[in-house]
Amino acid sequence: MKKLSGSFIAMLLVFTMLFSVNASAATKAGSHNRAIGAVTSVLGGIIDGAISLLGALAPTPDYPTVEEYFATESENFYEGTDEFIDDAVEGAKWSLGFGKKSVVPANLIDGTKKYYTGGYFTQKVDGVFDDQKAVAIALSDGSGRGTTIFASVDGIGVANKDVRAIREAVEKKLYNKGIISDINAININATHCHTVIDTQGIGLDLLPKILKSFFFGAERSADIEFLEVMIDRTADAIVEAYLNMENGSLYYFETVGMGKDESNGMYLNDEYPYLVNKRYYEEGYQHRFACFKFVPDNKESMGTIFANIGAHPTLVDEDTNLLSADFPAFMEEKINDAGMNFMFIQGAQAPVSVNKWSELPQEAVNDVDSVIAANPAAEGYKTAMLFGYEYARLVLEAQNNIKEIEPILNVKMTEYAVKLETGLLGYGATEGFIGTTTVEDASSETGYSIITEAGYIEIGKDIVLLTAPGELVPQLVYGNVVSAEDSYCGTEWTYEATASLVPEGKTVLVMGLCNDAIGYILPDNDYAHFIADSIWDMDGADKLFGTYHRHYEEMLATGSTAGSATISVLNELVKNANP
Repeated sequence: MKKLSGSFIAMLLVFTMLFSVNASAATKAGSHNRAIGAVTSVLGGIIDGAISLLGALAPTPDYPTVEEYFATESENFYEGTDEFIDDAVEGAKWSLGFGKKSVVPANLIDGTKKYYTGGYFTQKVDGVFDDQKAVAIALSDGSGRGTTIFASVDGIGVANKDVRAIREAVEKKLYNKGIISDINAININATHCHTVIDTQGIGLDLLPKILKSFFFGAERSADIEFLEVMIDRTADAIVEAYLNMENGSLYYFETVGMGKDESNGMYLNDEYPYLVNKRYYEEGYQHRFACFKFVPDNKESMGTIFANIGAHPTLVDEDTNLLSADFPAFMEEKINDAGMNFMFIQGAQAPVSVNKWSELPQEAVNDVDSVIAANPAAEGYKTAMLFGYEYARLVLEAQNNIKEIEPILNVKMTEYAVKLETGLLGYGATEGFIGTTTVEDASSETGYSIITEAGYIEIGKDIVLLTAPGELVPQLVYGNVVSAEDSYCGTEWTYEATASLVPEGKTVLVMGLCNDAIGYILPDNDYAHFIADSIWDMDGADKLFGTYHRHYEEMLATGSTAGSATISVLNELVKNANP
């Protein structure tokens, strides 16, 4: 543990230095944002100075340096397949297993304990409306190069330390069964549901634990009792999937488009206006459910659908008191009714949300109204049910357009460092509250970085799945990143769109919030202090200064270089796989 500061003068110097750093940021702002930047930097400097003062006074855990970390073998990290193949092995078949476990603690079910949710800071749940669960798929292409795990946990995000704890638990559980694992990767995605138990610890629980840390050192801000249940049962779901593997055929299909926004001229050929990008009006985000369907050779076995799209599940009312996994839970309900297992995979959703004001088909409305008539307590969950049922309909109807996928599964995972800057996530990561893998880093302005993970996965010959450890702005992958003229900093984004590096004709998907929860991953050239969103009304700022994008996302971000760090790594993975 570091020593508490003994010099108030030193604290003032830290405060002043950070203030100066933030004030200088105003000079980087684009011409139309300079007035905004000047005021924002002054107020932001005061806030950051206060946060840094807290950090200087608090006992910070000892961490290895970034150089020491990369010089040793990582624990509970999988690199993927040993080699890539271009063609399916002769006679190979897909093999898939499905597993599912509830991660709801018994004391919430029986009402003896309340838990904070992960998305609304002060909200607590004292019961269960649907479920909070971990779902897993074990997948092999029959090439003898091992099994890849894809798991999805209902939660705001799963920290890297917890991901690694789950991996360790999986291997121990298999070993205890006398099984030698051939797992080459375990990728754990968070659905980002807000109205389930907090899986990360950025809520009201954080405040008393910050105060306590000054005297006793930091402890995880998420509920420890819940974390133990989540880790254990997620591992159980993965083991169940691994043991349930059976041969069959794998197919791919897509739904109709859902991103229509006539007012901003986006995706005008799409059928349903069900998604909205709250920060950027530009095109460049996934607007169709990308779906995989596994059909077992054994006709008595259930098939499995896993569907990927980037969209915030924020449709359940904030004032509800029963746990709900939002629209993915109701998608699952309908797809289960159709006789298939289901897993929802969150994508590059950053500021993309479900457009809750969309007009839905009368069939879905009637279906939900009948549920509420039988159970009036369901009223607060109506919107989530409406969209869940409708999205399930779109997925089920789209099965008419399936195409078979050759049994080829190539996986490459890598670790990389992201610099921490002063802020809520930076403080939580540095002081040891939120489960990040933190290291000392002399090149970072705070002296710390986090180690996180990204990946490149080929499913068949025509599908690429990228994994990213946070809420990735989709334009960083698909293109159309905010221009210098419209950006907050007034600079160009100079990195190639990752999808443009993938061979033409291939579908590029993103599995966001995968293997970590580092917050929003934003373009460096449009990064502002989070206070900007509080002091500037977006419409008013537009009128005064021209284009001004919202900057709420910076409140939950590691810093201004997470975008370039992540895209650099993803681009390198793509280039190495496609020389």
